[in-house]
Amino acid sequence: MKMALYQKIEDDLSVIFRYLEPSNEFVGRLKLGRHQISSILQQTTIDEKNIALVAALLEVPDHRQEAVMHDFIAALRSSGQDHIANIFHQESDKVPMSEEHCQLLSKSMHDVCQFLEPRDGLIEWLLSNGIFTSSNSSSLLYSKLRVNDMARQTIEILQRKSDDSFEKFITALNETKQDHVAYILTGAGRQPMSAEHRKLLESKKTELEIFCDPVNGVISELVKSDTISGGNQEERIRSKTDLNDMTRELVETLMRKHDGAFDAFTKALNITGQSHVTYILTGEGNNQPVTKECRDRLIGKRSAVVKSIYAKCLVSTLISKRVFSSHDQRRVEHHELSNTEKGELIIDLIARKSQSAFVSFIDILKECHHEHVAEELMGSEVVGQLKMQSHMDKEIREDHDDKELVDKMQHAFENNDTEVKTIDEVLSSNGISVTDIENGSIIVKFRCRDHAALASLENLYSSKQLDQLFTDSFLFWLAEKGLKALCLEIADEELQRHKELKLMTEEHREALLSSADHLVDKLTISDALLDKLLLCPRRRQTIERAGTPQQQARTLLDIVSRQPDSAFIQLLSALTTTEQHEAVTIISGDYKYAKKSTTGEYRTMHTEDTGNRFNSTKTAVNILRYG
Repeated sequence: MKMALYQKIEDDLSVIFRYLEPSNEFVGRLKLGRHQISSILQQTTIDEKNIALVAALLEVPDHRQEAVMHDFIAALRSSGQDHIANIFHQESDKVPMSEEHCQLLSKSMHDVCQFLEPRDGLIEWLLSNGIFTSSNSSSLLYSKLRVNDMARQTIEILQRKSDDSFEKFITALNETKQDHVAYILTGAGRQPMSAEHRKLLESKKTELEIFCDPVNGVISELVKSDTISGGNQEERIRSKTDLNDMTRELVETLMRKHDGAFDAFTKALNITGQSHVTYILTGEGNNQPVTKECRDRLIGKRSAVVKSIYAKCLVSTLISKRVFSSHDQRRVEHHELSNTEKGELIIDLIARKSQSAFVSFIDILKECHHEHVAEELMGSEVVGQLKMQSHMDKEIREDHDDKELVDKMQHAFENNDTEVKTIDEVLSSNGISVTDIENGSIIVKFRCRDHAALASLENLYSSKQLDQLFTDSFLFWLAEKGLKALCLEIADEELQRHKELKLMTEEHREALLSSADHLVDKLTISDALLDKLLLCPRRRQTIERAGTPQQQARTLLDIVSRQPDSAFIQLLSALTTTEQHEAVTIISGDYKYAKKSTTGEYRTMHTEDTGNRFNSTKTAVNILRYG
């Protein structure tokens, strides 16, 4: 009996090496020496542990073989390995995984690992149905393995189980909505996502991260259609705080699904107003994502414009024009966000939308008294008029409207023709471009990149350099028509209007916001004051409904700080007119010195010329500070 058992181990070494799981639970039940147990547990891989185990068993003295073998078999049964114990002493019909099933799992390993999702109920099912042990479950669920590696390890554990575990594994796949993985092994069920669709999702992943907004209804639609589970999968996706990371998690989840998940994803995108994201995947439709140029504007100007956006004036119109969804509204109007954080969120959301949504956003900015923000993002569009002078005329002719010249100019600027090369170079070097030429005494539209470019345009215009550039560019055509020159006219009001749309300077904004603590008890918010500030109805109502006088004062200062820079001087002028001179002094910093007295009050000596308080361009200020 002793030699028979000892011989049995030698005869079935290949079975032991292939199927035995040397878990801590199993090894701990063996009656081997401390040194031998330690040697087994110190090994890294299963194969190394099994080699050490067999070596320890073969070293057992003859007189202990029967007892050790008895404990060996008992340890196998207690650790869920009856299929191996039955090799030594059969007590049930459980046998190791068949060669056929092992080979099928091995050959399908690559495909299975691409689609198998062990984390969403599969491991728990296998544990509760006695296929996996608690040791198997813990080694997977509490590991830091990537999902593909976790899937591979799941299959490798399964290959060491009894043969009836294969069919139970197929049942587990079907019950955990992974019948597409069962299809790989059995040919039954839904097919896994096609290579074409997986390749599309993988190759477009970066673009999807930039433009897809999973929180904006997409996740909910996919849960509703049973494409992703409303438990672990949804929680795992939503747990990502960054939208880019959330989209990546969503895409990687979808890539492990059946092929219908791709169509479910595009359907969810279309339902939630994200057909521009569908365009990225399919190339179909007219709704394309925001262009790189416009995204660059949003990103490059973000830090400046978010301080000038007042969300309360925009959200309702963004919704009514279908630029924002109700999801967007809830996020932007979250009570814990500051006004600047709301502005940041608006810009971030617009950057993920379609080009048509971006165009609508710019129009809404203009419509909702945010022209200064629109100009900061898109630049100033200055309209001028070209007039023609003939050799016979001393005066410039205003009634000469030549469609042929207009068409020629349009073609030249659109195609960067040779005749406009010089004017293009001069304009572009100053951040200016010609965006359109229209009929009607030859209307010319200039786009100025920023306010520095606007100043350059004014200099080029006032110096008559633009007249010369236009005349030289079209001299040949002018001569044929008996014309002498082209003269540009830009109304002073046109230039002044754009100048007044410059964003509030950091200096002036800081002067307003840092004054708040000192002004809340000194500012009187009256109809007379508000009338002079020329606020839109919504901004004015927000101030009037702010509650306490102190809250009204803070709201007023915040709103003015988000207006064009001209609003700073307008506020000081309105305060002066309503005889709130102390407030003017605090905001403008127009004082010789200020010092806190022992009574806690400030003593301030003012300059005599109080009129300079609100006319000075250096107004921002060191607000009174504790000595």
